[in-house]
Amino acid sequence: MKILITGGAGFIGKWLIEKMPPDVEVVIIDSLDEQVHRKSQDFAPELLARAKCIKADVQDIADYREAIAGTDVVIHLAAQTGTGQSMYEISRYVQQNANGTAKLLELISSLDRKPRRMVLSSSRAVYGDGAYTDGKSVLYSQGRSLENLQKGIWEVCGSDGEPLTSLPMQETHLTKPTSVYGLTKLWQEQLMQIYCESQGIDLVTLRFQNVYGPKQELGNPYTGIIGIFTNAIVQGNRLELFEDGKVTRDFVFVGDVAEAVIQCATYEQPLNSIINVGSGEAVTLIEVVETIAEVIGKKAEYNISGRFRVGDVRHAIADMERYKTLLGEWKPTSLKDGIAQYLEWYLGEEPLEQSTLEASLREMEQKGLLMKKQ
Repeated sequence: MKILITGGAGFIGKWLIEKMPPDVEVVIIDSLDEQVHRKSQDFAPELLARAKCIKADVQDIADYREAIAGTDVVIHLAAQTGTGQSMYEISRYVQQNANGTAKLLELISSLDRKPRRMVLSSSRAVYGDGAYTDGKSVLYSQGRSLENLQKGIWEVCGSDGEPLTSLPMQETHLTKPTSVYGLTKLWQEQLMQIYCESQGIDLVTLRFQNVYGPKQELGNPYTGIIGIFTNAIVQGNRLELFEDGKVTRDFVFVGDVAEAVIQCATYEQPLNSIINVGSGEAVTLIEVVETIAEVIGKKAEYNISGRFRVGDVRHAIADMERYKTLLGEWKPTSLKDGIAQYLEWYLGEEPLEQSTLEASLREMEQKGLLMKKQ
């Protein structure tokens, strides 16, 4: 089997290479974007030892036209990530995520023998605020209004002004992104679905929750709050928690994600499905901080600031029933065990400078995307 991985030198790509079956031929396409690869714009030795590595933007199809020939499976990871940054670097996200996917599909359309399967790394961001219930029926929010957020009304409310109860995100739920990033991931899904259906290519779309773990770029302040929180607690810096600290997220360990991707890529039968990948457990920001502090063995100093990011959703958790039905048992790494593995790796890395994080927050503030309740 021959597998092409776009964005294969990134966070998830490195884990895929580590876990990839030895009899699989692997080709990596990666632009080595400085925001994701701040230390070096060269491929890591472990990638060069295992795969054919081509430095190219996924949009520059002439640079990897020959390498894609004979590919059985394409794993499409290449994308700009980060909901906050996407709200002001709009054209960059549209260009890389939407046009990049379009160019990849144009190249595939020119092949005499097309891949039998494509695996897309999508995101829970396509769901936006997700589905809620008032105890009687499933409701889809119009989103949290700026007026409510400025008043410190953090929960999603119904027409009567009462808070609604969030539901686990199901693949059949309405997709209604609240960020440019989420919208571009939905466009990726739709582009690939239309193309793959027309060509009889088996498409697996994986909607990841918040992926964390070793090998995630510490110098990128736009992704990875596990890294930001760990960095602050280890260095003894005071943490800021947005809103009231009770935002919930589903954190899924990168090793589990890599195994799910490989399982889908190598699965013998057709799948043709959208599948969530998360731990299936939601934790608040406060709980995350306290868990990290417990693993590190230090007290976490934090303040709940009442600031909020425009476009953030309040609650996110994956419903994993479809995964279990299609692919079998799902036993995700616990948050505590995952953080322990992350910490072991983190202590051998150069820490994120506090000034880098502060600069990214100032940038969002200046763009009117980071505000404080009035």
